Amino acid sequence: MRDLLTGVTQFQKNTFPKKKSRFEELGRGQSPEALFITCSDSRVNPELFTNCEPGEIFVIRNAGNIVGRKGEADLGMAATIEYAVKALRVPQIIVCGHAKCGAMQGLMTPEAVTSMPEVGKWVSLSKKALEDLSVNPHVDRLTQIVEANIRLQLRNLMTFPEVADAVEAGSLRLHGWLYDFETGKVTVLAPEINRFVDCNVRIA
Repeated sequence: MRDLLTGVTQFQKNTFPKKKSRFEELGRGQSPEALFITCSDSRVNPELFTNCEPGEIFVIRNAGNIVGRKGEADLGMAATIEYAVKALRVPQIIVCGHAKCGAMQGLMTPEAVTSMPEVGKWVSLSKKALEDLSVNPHVDRLTQIVEANIRLQLRNLMTFPEVADAVEAGSLRLHGWLYDFETGKVTVLAPEINRFVDCNVRIA
């Protein structure tokens, strides 16, 4: 706790003054570029690896970046998606999984979470991902599950009427990302080939 409080003090002393005008601007409202759905894992810091400033991404985090289908998603997830799309009118939604995801490890080996029944029930929402594994000998099984889970959550997003309507209207686009915290590499889902490619390829 001391380290966290020291961090707050350093933020107030060093960081906040440099960004004071930005925070004052945000006091008048927010207009984020994207809804960013990612994992709760402490090794994943989306503002850091996207180099975003405050107010640029609207973030939902949970174990395994699981959306769930409309009706099976938890109320917090459903409400946040609805708010992002209908009130904030975000133009992008990004589902971002990550390397070595513990939630997906639990999905792959359910016996590992038998002592955590709520975790087991939660990750079971992604069990359909196990039916969508890529046939790629160069990608380990856990990474294949992480990738398949991202694809599944993108499909799940389309079960939300507000998302489907905005996508159909051309005002919203969906993206799948995979972040490797050990290398800093981000790969993105290329829908035309249903494979993840380096983000720099997509930029180019």
